[in-house]
Formats: sequence, C-alpha cells, structure tokens
Amino acid sequence: MPAKWPKEIQFKEMTLYVQEKTCRQCGSDVVICSHREHCVYTFDGAVKLICKQAHCSNKTCASRSRLINPEAERTITLPRWRIDWTLFTWMGFRRLKRHWSIPQIQHELLDTYHIRLSDDAITEYVRKYQVMVAARHQDIERWREEYKESDGVILAIDGLQPEKGHETLYVIREVQHQRVWFAEPLLSSSYAEIRKVIQRATHLAQQLKTPILGWISDKQEAFVTLIAEECPNVPHRYCRNHFMRDLATPVLEKDSHAKVQMRRKVRGLRTIEKETLAALDQVHPDDEGLTHAHQHYAAAIVLDYCAAIRGILNDNHGGPLRPPGLRMAEALEDVSLSIGRNLHYRNTPINSRLKRLYEGIQRGLAIYDQEKRQIVTYVTHMTQVFETLNAEHGPLNTRLSTFRKLTQQFTQTNDPITNHMSKIMTSFEIGLFIGSDKVEIPDDNLELERWFKKPKGHERRIHGRKHVGMRIVTEGPTLLPALDAHLE
Repeated sequence: MPAKWPKEIQFKEMTLYVQEKTCRQCGSDVVICSHREHCVYTFDGAVKLICKQAHCSNKTCASRSRLINPEAERTITLPRWRIDWTLFTWMGFRRLKRHWSIPQIQHELLDTYHIRLSDDAITEYVRKYQVMVAARHQDIERWREEYKESDGVILAIDGLQPEKGHETLYVIREVQHQRVWFAEPLLSSSYAEIRKVIQRATHLAQQLKTPILGWISDKQEAFVTLIAEECPNVPHRYCRNHFMRDLATPVLEKDSHAKVQMRRKVRGLRTIEKETLAALDQVHPDDEGLTHAHQHYAAAIVLDYCAAIRGILNDNHGGPLRPPGLRMAEALEDVSLSIGRNLHYRNTPINSRLKRLYEGIQRGLAIYDQEKRQIVTYVTHMTQVFETLNAEHGPLNTRLSTFRKLTQQFTQTNDPITNHMSKIMTSFEIGLFIGSDKVEIPDDNLELERWFKKPKGHERRIHGRKHVGMRIVTEGPTLLPALDAHLE
C-alpha cells in the first residue's frame, strides 16, 4: 500500500512530456492519452511530477497498448520513489562516508529540510544506495580501464568472523591498487567453500587479462592447498605477522604467567593515595614547618608515582619482540630508580610512603627476575629470526641460509620452547622466502587486517555498540565494496 502524504504539504507542480514524436514500430505519430502523478521530496520542497503519457496514434499498431512515459522522470527519480536522486545520494553518502545512523539521518532531514520519512523508508533507500555503489565499484569494464596498464595483481585473502560458530566473511583484496575485489560469506571454511572464493578471484583476473603475481594469507590449510591447486606456480606468501605470533606463543604464555605473579606483589597503591590525601586535608596554611605550597608539592609527587605505577600495571600492550611482562618490568625498574633517588632525602614527610612504593615494586621485580633471563633469551632468538625476514638485512638467499641455520640450532637444544620455534620455522619456511629480491610481494597480511577496522568501525558507530554483529557478514558482499568506494 503506498504511503500517504500529509495533507498540509504544498506541492510544486512540474509537467513532463514524452520526447518521442513517432512510434518506434510503425512510425506513426504518438499522442498524449493520459497522465500520471508522482510526488517526491526534494531539498527545494515537495514536487508533484505530472507525467504526460502517450501511445501510438495508429489504432492497428501492435504497440498501441504500450504507454510511453517521459524519460525526464528517471533523471529526477525512479518509479515508486518518494525522494529525488539528490536526496538519495545525500542519505547514502552520510551513511557510508560519515557513518551516520538511521535516526541521525531521519532527524537531520526533519529538522533542517522539513522532510518526514520513516526509519523503514530511509533504511530501504540506504540499502539500495549501497547495492548501487557496490555494483559500480565492481563493474568489470571500469576494472579493465584501471588495470589495463598493470603487469599483474597481488591478491590478499582473509576471513572476518564477528561471532564464533557463525558465518565467516571471506574478503579478497588487491594489494597494488588497494581495491576490495569482493566479499563472500561462507557457512564453513571447508575446502569446497574456500575453493569457490579462489576460483572466483582467478576468474576475475582472467577477465581482466592480468596475471596473478602472488597471494598473501595466513597459513590456513585450506588456503595453502587450494591456492596451490587453482594457481599453480604462483608464489603464495604466508603472513609474517601470523608466523611471529605462532613462533612466540609459548614465550608469551610464559611471560604472561610471570607478569601476573609480578602484578600481585605490587599492591597498596590505593591505600597510599588515601593516606596522602588525608594528610593533605589536615595541613593548615598557618602551620609551622614546611609551607602550605611545599606540602601540596610533596603530596603531588606521591600521587604522580602512584598514577604512573597504576598505568604501567594496566598496560597490556606488546608483541613477540616486546612481551607485555618484559615491558612492564622495564618500566617498573625505571620508576624504582626514580623513587630510589628521592629516598636519599630521609627527612621529607613523604619518605615513608615512597619507601613502601619502592619495596612493593622490588617484590614484584624479584618475582619476574626468576623468569626474566630465559624470556630475554627467547626474545633474542625471535629477534634473530625476524631479521632474516627483513629485506634490509641482505639478499634473499643469504637470509634464507641464516634462517635455516637458526632452525638447525634450535632443533639441537633440549629446551621445549626453542624446539617449538624450530618446528614453526620449518612449517612456515616455504611461504616466507618466495620469489626473488625483484618480486615485491608484501611480507604480511596486516594491510587487509587493518582495513577490516573500517567496516567494523562503521558498524560500531551506526549502532553505538562495541560488539560487531552478524549484519556485517550478511550484508558484506555489498557493504564492503561500498565502504571501499567511499574511501576515495
């Protein structure tokens, strides 16, 4: 049932006529036989389009029953739409570029332009805009024009799964032109499902008449097997970031356990802060001894140290080459040295509180020091491995030789963590050192993973929730290309 227009709206009338003068089938003149009204919202107010319809004047013509509508109508709006093209693109741009929610668009239209649309209507128009932009962004003719001077393409593949156990959105992105080719939701990561994605990517490359120079992905078994089958003799690089993460898994677990034990010993910050604030409240400007300003300055020193220590204890950032526990221990050592320098002044009113902070930090560092030497050794090993993956440290063959020497060295030890490193290095070697020094294939798939922040951020902003739901997967085939098109 068509929506009813408010009775108080004043329409501006615009009459549209058929441009065709003769019938396409018989060549006879066409005559106006009826008219049709089409009301639409525009930024200049509501407009009533009076479309003069025509048909062939020859009564014996077979096409006489076909009504001819004015072509000018489609330049203003589409059939059954209640808005014109300008308003349509205005809503879509604010949805996909500025990440406005449906209520935001609805309120802005009502408050600024006095256009009243329901949230369902706006949702439907935004969905159509998203589909149109995605179709244009994936138009193969435009791709051919863009890739006509390209020597080849490098494809990256990864999956986006907001909720475990549900569908996964697999995305193919071309690295050199930084363009999302397509996204496809799959119920499972089985070989049969993944094969469809790989075959679709290779088919697109064939349509562009552009060879695939390489693939980038994590070391998922289905990716490794199917890319080798569908794209033989094409280099497939494993993501360096995933390799380092798998390499450092037991080291980070050991570091995390030591970090937790260290944090348990650095306690009493809140008690010291309360005591400092209580002592500060008892200070009177007329008291003898230190001046009122000096008392406040001394209390601020204690509070600043407590805030710095609390910030260090709550910092969980880090990576394989800078484990969070090791970073925390080094930062606490710096604070401890700073407090130790202040402890030389024994007659200060904050000496006892600083001493308690210093002793708490030392207790925590004593716990971590039991594991620190081993963790530092492992980090040194991983740093040596990481340097072999960096092209700045020499030619590919030289780095590969060093990588194999390190693998052999780790294999000969009795330490389970270094043995784990050697196994991971052996399994990843074939995908880390591929091609030659002239083949510029990115070392990792982080660029695609960073790009995933854009659709995730879009969903969080329009819904106002931290969690990204399954809508990003179900609408992914059109949502991701549309968002990618709006990055330009």
